[in-house]
Amino acid sequence: MRLAFTNFSLKSPTGKKSGRFFLALFLGIFLFLTHPMLCQAGFASSTPFTGASWELVGEYPILGSNGAVQSVCATEDYIICIENFNDLTTEPDVVSAYYKNDTDADGNPVTQYSLAHQVRDADFAHANGMAYNPVTHEILVSGYSSPDASNYGCIFRLDPDTLEQKERIQLSTSYNILGIDYLPSTGGYLIQTDADGGYGFKLLDVSLQVVDDWGTYPFDFYMENFQDLCVSGDLFFLFPLTMHLGIGNFIQTYSLSQKTLLADDTVDFGFSDDITINEPEGLCETNPGEFIAIVNVTKADGGRYVQFYRTRVPYLFTVSTSAAEHGSVSEGGEVSRGEEKTVSYTADEGFRLAKLSVDGLYLPVTEYPDSYTFSDIQKDHTLAVTFEPVPTATPTPTATATPTETPAITQTPEPAVSKAPASSTVSFSSVASHFAAFWKGTVHAASWFRHLASAGASLFARIRKADPVFLAMPFVLLVLILLFVLRLRYVRRIRRERSRKALEHRRRTYEELVREFTEDPKDEEVSIDELLLTIDELQKEEQKNT
Repeated sequence: MRLAFTNFSLKSPTGKKSGRFFLALFLGIFLFLTHPMLCQAGFASSTPFTGASWELVGEYPILGSNGAVQSVCATEDYIICIENFNDLTTEPDVVSAYYKNDTDADGNPVTQYSLAHQVRDADFAHANGMAYNPVTHEILVSGYSSPDASNYGCIFRLDPDTLEQKERIQLSTSYNILGIDYLPSTGGYLIQTDADGGYGFKLLDVSLQVVDDWGTYPFDFYMENFQDLCVSGDLFFLFPLTMHLGIGNFIQTYSLSQKTLLADDTVDFGFSDDITINEPEGLCETNPGEFIAIVNVTKADGGRYVQFYRTRVPYLFTVSTSAAEHGSVSEGGEVSRGEEKTVSYTADEGFRLAKLSVDGLYLPVTEYPDSYTFSDIQKDHTLAVTFEPVPTATPTPTATATPTETPAITQTPEPAVSKAPASSTVSFSSVASHFAAFWKGTVHAASWFRHLASAGASLFARIRKADPVFLAMPFVLLVLILLFVLRLRYVRRIRRERSRKALEHRRRTYEELVREFTEDPKDEEVSIDELLLTIDELQKEEQKNT
């Protein structure tokens, strides 16, 4: 059943209120002109919920015996609800956070829509509406009715991390606030007032001051009241209360820029047969074009629950491509949810694909040499390519023929070193390796000098032919000579030290033998003959070592 609503607009009152009318009219025109972002963005239709299908994704018990979950909003990681624990008292209400995604804030896997944490320590009046501000990272709760008179016209600030109440602010003394949501285009809020405020819509700035009053909305007899509202782009949506009218449930779609009702669609949640009472309370957008509705239900056995229903409405996502130098890229554009989009790219003559970036991530160009396809599109995408010159192959050098020598030149005898067989030519690397062996003492000095002389002959022959590669070889040879001299000095020092230690050892040995003999000349263990023999052997060993 479709409710016959008429468009509503600002009406010019008479008398003293005319000044307020013109001020509100001026502010409304100013806001519309200075905020061009108030336009439909993303939705494939101006009435996205027409014919929408809903899926039950979660069910949780209501804790209070007289409680009801009244409002919902979505942050980056959670879906947050407030249960008015008891509408007749000021008992603390229940604030619950459910996982919005299948991973938590740290990337750990979780069950989507399962309960993350819950707090019950403050009263939020009726808690009829909620709005999450991602800039200030806080939640505003519209209290609506309350047995506490001081809560009249108040909103509450809620910490989305701790779920604790931070502040209570009285917005008005002449009306209560039924619904509230954040306006990304202005940084302010959209509110809906109760019957005391004429069921009107108002725009607030960042400091919660009214900047645009749409006036009294013509209340329809088919509705009992309004629930919370949800803003998305130029549209906002809400569930009118029809629970006791027996006409089913509806969802209304409004336009911010046109200030009018666009659609009043019937909602079919597909309730199970055991549900005897139901009341849709609120709506939040969890991802572009994806919404969660909260519904309080009572079952035949008396159990009371809040159920989460999800729907994805027709939505247009944007595939953006960047212009590339030295090549061409096909244009992106809007693509409907679930469809695919292929982007092609071609390099100019003499260039090739160097980099392919998709949503900020680089992909191997060999796997996508000329195109990339986005499949089952559920969000906006970007694609960028970079081209580079094709590397030029380095030509293989060809051997230059040696000019034919004249008879006079051929009769001139070549230097002896140039006539040496190829095997006698010693390269620098071989000399260096041989020098390393010589340094370790594994190659005799004469052998090393032969290699050095052969290398020197080859070196000077090359220098004579003006080979530029070997012009620096004399300096290398000088370094090798210096290293050789240092090595000889090192060996000499080591040998002197060893000789000194050996002589010192022998001297101590002689002194000990003589001392033992002089102390007891008749000692049979050490006779004069043995002493002389031992000294003689030590002297021979010393000469041998020397």
